[in-house]
Amino acid sequence: MTSKRDAGVVQVLRNQAFLRLWIVQALSQTAQNMINFSLLILVRQIVETQQLAQANTAISLLVLAFSSPAVLFSAVAGVVVERTDKRTVMVVSNGLRVVGVLGFLALNPSWPPVLTLVALYLITFFLGTVGQFFGPAQAAAIPMIVSPRELLSANALFNLTFTGSQILGFAALGPIAIKILGVQNTLIGILVLYILTTALALLLPKTPPVARPVSDGSTAWRRFVDEAREGAVFVLQSPVLIKAIVYLTLATTTYLMIAALGPEFIVSVLKLPSEDIAYIVAPAGLGVVAGALLVNRVARLIRPIRLVDYGIISAGIWLTLFALSEPIAGLFGLANNNVALGVTIFAVFCAAMLGISNAFILVPSQTLLQEGSPQEGLARVYATYFTISNIASFAPVLFAGAFADLFGVLKVIVFIAVILILIGLYNLRRAVTVDHANAATNATEADG
Repeated sequence: MTSKRDAGVVQVLRNQAFLRLWIVQALSQTAQNMINFSLLILVRQIVETQQLAQANTAISLLVLAFSSPAVLFSAVAGVVVERTDKRTVMVVSNGLRVVGVLGFLALNPSWPPVLTLVALYLITFFLGTVGQFFGPAQAAAIPMIVSPRELLSANALFNLTFTGSQILGFAALGPIAIKILGVQNTLIGILVLYILTTALALLLPKTPPVARPVSDGSTAWRRFVDEAREGAVFVLQSPVLIKAIVYLTLATTTYLMIAALGPEFIVSVLKLPSEDIAYIVAPAGLGVVAGALLVNRVARLIRPIRLVDYGIISAGIWLTLFALSEPIAGLFGLANNNVALGVTIFAVFCAAMLGISNAFILVPSQTLLQEGSPQEGLARVYATYFTISNIASFAPVLFAGAFADLFGVLKVIVFIAVILILIGLYNLRRAVTVDHANAATNATEADG
């Protein structure tokens, strides 16, 4: 069985069009994650240099500046992508990302800090808006350039690359480049990557939109609105898609909140520079990869949708232990003569286990989303997911930073962990109740 799966990946990579698309994805997402890390460090440096209050709020606003465009534009992006050549969308998107990085490079450290932060947020918002078109274009292009029997392997490779780019960009290349080159030179390197991906995207085959019948008397704007609404209708009519999006939204919201609180945790608890957040992100990312490799085996014993509930509960437990790294490390004698080292080791272990738990949420949920979506509306389903996810995460991410400034980062992380555990237990209990009810119904029908 393993050999067949390996042969599928090798075969799909022999498809030159897909290979180029995959390289564009890998480089683009790696560059974007390097930008995310660079901006976290840049905002933290501005806050520390200027001795500004509300540091966590400033970082939360950065996270929201990137994620909030999905609330406004993802539904529009889904329709635009389906009406447009996907190659054109990817070329224009990465070209605009070049412009955005040039904007970051134009920021002047001598400007007043508030002006610098506002300009940084606006450019980040611009890049987030561009990303709403790039992601659905990639997802919608896959079925158009691979054969049906290659589709599963192509999607699996794209999902793995998505996680790998987070590890490589956010936890490896970003931190290493900033330590060696500094933020400005790192941004120049990212600029080069985006120029390269723009050129590579030009080599992709054309992926024209599917012709749509035009209703008599229907205006272009009316058709546009109707098509945007269809994405939400696809989701609302499918309980499977609703469940998948709820689970993915929960995982995404938690990730964004931890990303907003991570730099403060690194500084205040682990006593490390904020740019050393890679010590936490890298093991968490590797944990996601390890969990993705394990989840298929475990799914043979436990239904995928039930795996998500166990993953949520497990994530809450490990997140609690992560927040309490300092006292727990001391309790088990891990601190010894070097408190910071012992606490860091325990936090790294918890982060890795948290990554494995997240894989048991993300992988089954992504599978449900892809299998339950109609191919002709895949871009709009993804756009709807991005919209719902970002609307749901907007307030929690903002208030996570504000509450961390008021009550402390550890209390907020523990609160998030408890919420996860309660949601997981509730869903698990509800699923068990439904299973018992179905078993009773089947038994009654058999007796009858």
